[in-house]
Amino acid sequence: MSAKMNTYLLRIVNQTDCTKEERQDMFDEMYDHLTLIKQTYVEQGYTKKEAEEMAMKEFGHEATIGDGLQQAMFPYRRELLLILALGSYLFVCVQYFSILFVENVANYWLFMPAIAHALILFFSLNKTYIVNRKLWLNLSLVLHLLLMFVFAFPHFNDGLSWHIVFYTILGGTIFLIYRTALTYSFSNSSMIKKRIIHTVNITIGFLLLIGIGFILFAFLLFGDLHPILLLNMSFPFIIWGIVYAIQIRLANKSSKWLNICYFLWIYALLYLAALIFPIYFPELLASDLNDLLLRVIYPIQIFD
Repeated sequence: MSAKMNTYLLRIVNQTDCTKEERQDMFDEMYDHLTLIKQTYVEQGYTKKEAEEMAMKEFGHEATIGDGLQQAMFPYRRELLLILALGSYLFVCVQYFSILFVENVANYWLFMPAIAHALILFFSLNKTYIVNRKLWLNLSLVLHLLLMFVFAFPHFNDGLSWHIVFYTILGGTIFLIYRTALTYSFSNSSMIKKRIIHTVNITIGFLLLIGIGFILFAFLLFGDLHPILLLNMSFPFIIWGIVYAIQIRLANKSSKWLNICYFLWIYALLYLAALIFPIYFPELLASDLNDLLLRVIYPIQIFD
């Protein structure tokens, strides 16, 4: 394969939100097709260089093909990302200036979500770059969700419309996180397993975030936020992230250990149960069971 054809095909596959393995499969499939077109022109009497040029011209412009492949996998992805980034930024601007004019207070920290807005805008406008687009786009969306939840709020205005806009932004972000993670160029048994892994792990991640967020918020309001508490709260996310990465890697290799790895979800479910029952429904459990579940939440005890 010539360097020019290799570059041509890489520019096509790099415009898709695919994993490295999927891009390689797509690359190989298009290479075989392009080679057949090239061979047809060679048989018609053209030189190999001329045949290669004509084959690429017949195949189409790389940006058009790459964009078409991405649109086929995830229709209107770019438009949705643009609407989310620009709409969220406008919301933050309205919030900032509303507080500035009404209360005469300049809360510059309200623009913190603009970091995520810029990242989402970058991924929506740039078609080709050498990164795992799916991973970094989803990380940007998660960052956007966190920053909007912490630094943006609809209470600056008494109207219902701004509440609807705010929760629509949060819901749209969650939708795009799931949709991006579940988008694959091919459908086979491995992809089905990956979709299940992504769906369950993203849902568990959201539940952990909500549960731990309430605890941290309560400590911020009514008590001291001890460093050991933060360390305790970080454990489930570390384990969740490791389990998530292991499951995806095993799914890529179609490993027999994948089914066993599913049982690691039990820890996350146990942690969620430990968050809910000892704190909100302690009367439903025996004291020894309450103590055990609290040990799950706080493996490092502050007052030992």
